[in-house]
Amino acid sequence: MTSSAAPSRRSLRALDALAFFAPDIQGGAGPFLIVFMAGTLAWDPQRIGTVMFVSALVGLLVQAPAGALIDSARHKPRWIAGAISLIAVCLVVMANWPGYGVILAGQSLIGAAGTLVAPAIAAVSLGMVGRAGLDARVGRNAAITAAGTVLWALGTGWVSHAFGPHAMFFYAVAMALPTIAAAMLIRKRDVDPRLARGADADHEADTPRSTARWYDHRFIVLLVCAFLFHLANAAMLTLVAQKVGTQAGTSATLWLSGGVIVTQLVTIPIALAAGRWAPRLARKPIFLAGFAVLPVRGLLYLLADSPAALLSLQVLDGIGAGIFGVMLTLMIGDITRGSGHFNFALGIGAACVGLGAALSNLVAGTVAHLAGYGTAFVMLAGIAAAALTLFALAMPETRDRRRSMANAPAASALTTAAP
Repeated sequence: MTSSAAPSRRSLRALDALAFFAPDIQGGAGPFLIVFMAGTLAWDPQRIGTVMFVSALVGLLVQAPAGALIDSARHKPRWIAGAISLIAVCLVVMANWPGYGVILAGQSLIGAAGTLVAPAIAAVSLGMVGRAGLDARVGRNAAITAAGTVLWALGTGWVSHAFGPHAMFFYAVAMALPTIAAAMLIRKRDVDPRLARGADADHEADTPRSTARWYDHRFIVLLVCAFLFHLANAAMLTLVAQKVGTQAGTSATLWLSGGVIVTQLVTIPIALAAGRWAPRLARKPIFLAGFAVLPVRGLLYLLADSPAALLSLQVLDGIGAGIFGVMLTLMIGDITRGSGHFNFALGIGAACVGLGAALSNLVAGTVAHLAGYGTAFVMLAGIAAAALTLFALAMPETRDRRRSMANAPAASALTTAAP
């Protein structure tokens, strides 16, 4: 950190709470909205894919500007609180007037507001713990987020089953309240604003700052790989949710809740391990493992027909998600070190992820509608194999071994609170 003072216990605990609650509410009703559209509203895969595509496209268009906004914002947690408040309002409107236009507009606003949340949490984390603690902190955030998602999935599944599909919207609104409170509890003085945007002074001391460039071929390759990963990944859960919705009837939300829980229970140890070992190991081999599980998962879906078998394969989703969530942030942090554009670069990365996810739902939904779910899964597995190949052959290592070794002993200490 650029400041000699360690962050207060209150701010670190509030950051933990923010990581626990925020990522669940930032997507609105999440995959349960798909079950709602497929089961309760009886929409076909193409119409569902269109809603998901348009809302993701809106988020895509504002993702990079949102990152730039977070770079310039002085008190980032307040922006998180504002975004979550807007999402809660949209959920209330969608629950009461669940027409096509309302859900399309509401989910689009949710997609736009949600773009502020992830870069803001990453910025606050970096501004609190510094470079030395970032690896462990990002892993901790991912693990806490997974634990929060388990609670969210359990609660949403039970509420929907017990009180009807509309109840899940109001449960999500209830989850927004502690999220807003956690954001407002983070003390402004505990977040170094210069460090939070990646403008640390020790970047490449032997390179003149005027000639330093934060983007290069590594960043381009990483963006393309992230795009292809989510072009293959995003629609897999969407297709599974649709199949479960048509096969399981009224118990579909319970099955989907179980699948989300399985994914997150696997994500927790994977994210913690990635954060723990990232200061000591090269980035690329760890990330490569995350890419490798995706084509396997796509092909295995061809062999599973029952809801239980389909959702058991979410174990592989947990492995990929745990690794991807940690390593993408760390690699972007490596590439943009000292530039002051950390959150802007995260926004660009999230835009590529969002573009891949939007096209994935649109294309896979259309293919599933015309040629069946099996054909769609084969197509997604092929795209995943292309992402794996490109990353393996074209993506160089981003970790600075000398700097990482110097920072490694301090990593765990900086993620604990000051007395």
